[in-house]
Amino acid sequence: MSQLHQSIGAYLERCSGVRRLSEHTVAAYKNDLAQFTAGLGPRYELTSESIRGCLTKVAEDPRYSPSTVRRKIASVRAFLRATDETLTLETFGTWRLSIRMPKRLPRAIARTDLHLLLGSKGTKRPAPIPTDAITQLCLSLLAATGLRVSELCGLRIGQVALQSGEITVLGKGSRERVVIIANQHICNALAHHIGSLPDRDDQQAPLFRNGRGRLMSPQCLRLRLHTLRRRLRISKRITPHMLRHTAATLLLEGGVDIRFVQRLLGHASIATTQIYTNVTDVALRSALARADVMRAFL
Repeated sequence: MSQLHQSIGAYLERCSGVRRLSEHTVAAYKNDLAQFTAGLGPRYELTSESIRGCLTKVAEDPRYSPSTVRRKIASVRAFLRATDETLTLETFGTWRLSIRMPKRLPRAIARTDLHLLLGSKGTKRPAPIPTDAITQLCLSLLAATGLRVSELCGLRIGQVALQSGEITVLGKGSRERVVIIANQHICNALAHHIGSLPDRDDQQAPLFRNGRGRLMSPQCLRLRLHTLRRRLRISKRITPHMLRHTAATLLLEGGVDIRFVQRLLGHASIATTQIYTNVTDVALRSALARADVMRAFL
């Protein structure tokens, strides 16, 4: 094994063990760095010229979207910064790839579709709770708190404080935050769900589970959502992450201060949260255009 491969292996271990990055993030880094080493050629020669040439080829590859290219470059830069700061400065100090990012606004779920997805109002259900009810509880939590799907699926029973309606979440970059469930119906449904679990007194037990009783994976929830959407005959594509966008949009439209929304979502920078103000402005413009109250006068 080459020294470069050893350095990458050690770097990925630090990302997982020390920095405690998610499995998804570490897997993305691993794939990006594997492509990077393959692009260097059989000698794996690390120079500023070879690195720039490799990344330029990635940027010019039509298979990759601008956001994917940016992520791959960021992965390489982060690895180099952690292993050789001098080479990092030589490579990226005065060199930048021009990547034009398309302006895309986050997509929120239409209110009519959200009503259908979260339509179950009953809280007194026989045990065990049906899979559909658990899926709707997961979706309700995503829409109410703006949790990332990976954060929701990684929850343990001990992270939930039912009396205060709080969930302690370990988010991106190992940043811990507390999200609040303001809706009493969701709190009741969550309490009922926990009460139905056979190991409800085990603080480390998974909160939401797959068919084998292990932590539910994000992909498992996506499949459940897909099945529920098809049965409800909702034609538009809906993903769990769209519920995070929906939560932010509904909160801002409801008059919640943007800094509170930033804290709830776990954004490191308020600039990330501000994109949702653009969404609400678009919604306002669309509503005004439909109403056109001056049509009768002009």
